[in-house]
Amino acid sequence: MIDLSLSEAKLFRILGAFFGKERVVPRMSVMAVCGGELPPAVNALGIDAVKWARSNNCLFTIIDHDDNPRMVMEFFSGYQSGIDVTELEHQRYLGPILKAVGIPYVTITNNEFEEILDPQGNLDFVSLLKDKVGYEGSDPP
Repeated sequence: MIDLSLSEAKLFRILGAFFGKERVVPRMSVMAVCGGELPPAVNALGIDAVKWARSNNCLFTIIDHDDNPRMVMEFFSGYQSGIDVTELEHQRYLGPILKAVGIPYVTITNNEFEEILDPQGNLDFVSLLKDKVGYEGSDPP
């Protein structure tokens, strides 16, 4: 059983409905998302990137029909209620690592998520994807 908060479970259901449940992988390790190895460009981060990538996970990874990671989606507090050192480190390293391997990294704030869930809201999931990764078309990434 996967341990998810209520918001994470709701996002999981949305992602599953949009991409297909079999294409949404929760808590995949960063190293696995990167295909088992990191490109040399991540050495510039100034950390042991391999160790970090092995010990950290992505909230949700969207995979294609060949089981290749195509996108990572996570919540991001935006530091509105304080700075969480763990989240700060995660944001600082995960984005550049995923960019180096060519995988879009989509973060969603609690406010954006509440707006998506609100039937009277002005933001929908597809619009969020278009805004964050430039997705357009009928075949999801």
